[in-house]
Amino acid sequence: METVTEITVSKNKDTIPEDKADKIVDNEAGIKEDAISKADTEKGEAAVDGTEKSVADAATEGSNDAKSGDGRDTDKDAKSAGNDDAGSSDAKSGDRKDTDKDAESKDNSDAKSGDDKGDNKTEKDSDNKSGKNSDNKQGNKNDRKPGKGVKAEPLIKFEGVGKIYRTGQIVYEALHDVNLEVMEGELVVILGPSGAGKSTLLNLLGGLDGATSGRILFGGEDITAFDDKRLGQFRAVDVGIVFQFYNLVPTLTAYENVDLMQDLGLKIMDPIKALEMVGLADRKDNFPSQLSGGQQQRISIARAIAKMPRLLLCDEPTGALDTNTGKEVLKILQDQSRVHHKTVVMVTHNALFADIADKVVMVKNGTVVEVITNEDPKDAEELNW
Repeated sequence: METVTEITVSKNKDTIPEDKADKIVDNEAGIKEDAISKADTEKGEAAVDGTEKSVADAATEGSNDAKSGDGRDTDKDAKSAGNDDAGSSDAKSGDRKDTDKDAESKDNSDAKSGDDKGDNKTEKDSDNKSGKNSDNKQGNKNDRKPGKGVKAEPLIKFEGVGKIYRTGQIVYEALHDVNLEVMEGELVVILGPSGAGKSTLLNLLGGLDGATSGRILFGGEDITAFDDKRLGQFRAVDVGIVFQFYNLVPTLTAYENVDLMQDLGLKIMDPIKALEMVGLADRKDNFPSQLSGGQQQRISIARAIAKMPRLLLCDEPTGALDTNTGKEVLKILQDQSRVHHKTVVMVTHNALFADIADKVVMVKNGTVVEVITNEDPKDAEELNW
């Protein structure tokens, strides 16, 4: 950077480079000598006046000496030069003071910024800590809700659905006029007495049976319009089913029963990971006959979730289990909804299971009579039956 020296050419102070200041002083001396030699002529005086004003403008605006045109007094020139040196020294001193002030100001600003950052970090840590101590259950539920102003579209939508079975001349209407919406990531419990149409509703959800009337939309697609091939793809990729009586292959190990989905040509997660999710990775080499009923049911859940379906259907998943084992199974299913954001639809006779559901669908006489939204579902471990 070029060093700057300040000079004073009158009462006003401006800064110019040091090398240019020396040239200006020399030019002033030459101009003044020229002015003395031509003082007898008006033309010379005019030239001196004009030249002095030009030099004064280059050195500083509003210079009193340049305006007066009086450059004849050599003593004044010497005095002016002395003032120039003094002004330059003062300017340098001022520059140093300003620099020191700037540095001090910057240090104070940095210190303040550091304090602010520290405060922000403390506040953020406090918020994070508060977040961790908040209700985990509610947080997971809120994660599945759309943002404000965003209209959520249902994953599943029934529009006037009916189902009729015919055996010879016998006609049985299992479902009629069913209207229902299920959002993605919800845990839905379907309740109702025997023969109400619960299992038929579940079969229609999974594409295991076809509707006689109405439409069933899944992700915006009308599955009632699918041909057999497309319906098979839907069942294989998008739907996982957990049966009441496990349906494991007895000659295959736990690992092989889960890996069976891959043998059928489906893309699945690592079977060990699926077994870890249900807490049975250490029993991967056991056959079904070497496992308890609860363990077999968990293996069937691992098999269903291994293909990473969007919809998990469960038909009386705890019907053959004791209370404690049933809680373990319900916890796994609830985590599939809360943690992994899968849509879980469960059919049961046990009305207590309604407490853990996000939505309860009441079925009676072949149709949906009531849909209840649970704003504060319980954890599966809290249930007792």
